[in-house]
Amino acid sequence: MRAGAVFAATFLAGALPGSKPTPVVNVKPPTSVVVAPGGSSEARLTVFVSDGFHLQANPASQEYLVPTKLEVERASDVWPGKPIYPPGRPYRLQGAASDLAIYDGTFEICVPLEASNDAAPGDRSLQGTLHYQACDTRICLKPASVGFALPVRIPERLAPKSPK
Repeated sequence: MRAGAVFAATFLAGALPGSKPTPVVNVKPPTSVVVAPGGSSEARLTVFVSDGFHLQANPASQEYLVPTKLEVERASDVWPGKPIYPPGRPYRLQGAASDLAIYDGTFEICVPLEASNDAAPGDRSLQGTLHYQACDTRICLKPASVGFALPVRIPERLAPKSPK
């Protein structure tokens, strides 16, 4: 294999031999989300996409495209609802007949959260995964995932106020 082909193959794989690849996508969950027992709240996760790359929106513009998809696992007494994705930004590849809906730069995905009535006070960590396929103007990388932990705090129940 020629040196140029080796470099190109290494670049497309995302790293030079012996180095750790720089992630194309990072997820930053909030510091903590407070959900009262029997209550609900919303977590806003910030997604960062490296310059020059984009992700397919959810829903994707075409059936064959890989949409960005967020999954959050439930805890025994706290559960996530269906993620709320932002609208995609129109993007047209050179020579394409129509726009794609994409995410690039920085964007947020909201996740509704609910706690059971008998949720015990304390901290929890819901495990999550963002699935995506990053593309630039010429190629798409293979589909990938990035994990994160979503910290959730259940506060102490307030005692009912007694009448004076």
